[in-house]
Amino acid sequence: MTDSENKLPNFDDPSAPKIHVTDRRHWALEEEAVQEEEARKERLPSYVEQLKLEAEEKDKKLKEYIAAYKSKSAENDEFRQRLQKENEGRLTQLKAGLFKQLIPIVDNLKRASSAADSTGDFDSLKQGITMILSQFEQELAQQGIEAIGAVGRKLDPNTDEVCMTVDTEDPGQDGMVVEELEPGYRFQDKLLKPVKVKVAKLKN
Repeated sequence: MTDSENKLPNFDDPSAPKIHVTDRRHWALEEEAVQEEEARKERLPSYVEQLKLEAEEKDKKLKEYIAAYKSKSAENDEFRQRLQKENEGRLTQLKAGLFKQLIPIVDNLKRASSAADSTGDFDSLKQGITMILSQFEQELAQQGIEAIGAVGRKLDPNTDEVCMTVDTEDPGQDGMVVEELEPGYRFQDKLLKPVKVKVAKLKN
């Protein structure tokens, strides 16, 4: 064998042939596949993965909103219940105050009735009833309840209820209240009971 045949090729020589070696061992292939999978995971999320992340974020926010709404709703329910309880308490106090002032009137009526039964003096009974009526009217006035005067004025459909009419030949008396059949009452701007009246009507 000549010296030229034993000489090794010079790989630095650009003209030397290029040799590529591929490792075909199965464990080498598996290791390469794992590396490619890890590299794929390290890349930015795909379109589907991005949509999944956005959906999870929206679901999280929705749950937060629902929890906040339930908390606020519970606070509102508690506030309404407390307000209702306070209003019921104030109404009870007002009722108790009114009844406390009416009880003496009831006691006077009972005394007047007992006196009439024992003595048979109906004149005294009448005087007692008159006094009690005056006491009751004063109590109503103190509570802001006032009688509605009707006689001598024009009919007011907002407060008057016509029960009877009487003919008149005077045009100036047409529609005038000539008699109060039953009194009417109002509390501030609220009508409690209309006045039952007799009204003059121009005779045709």
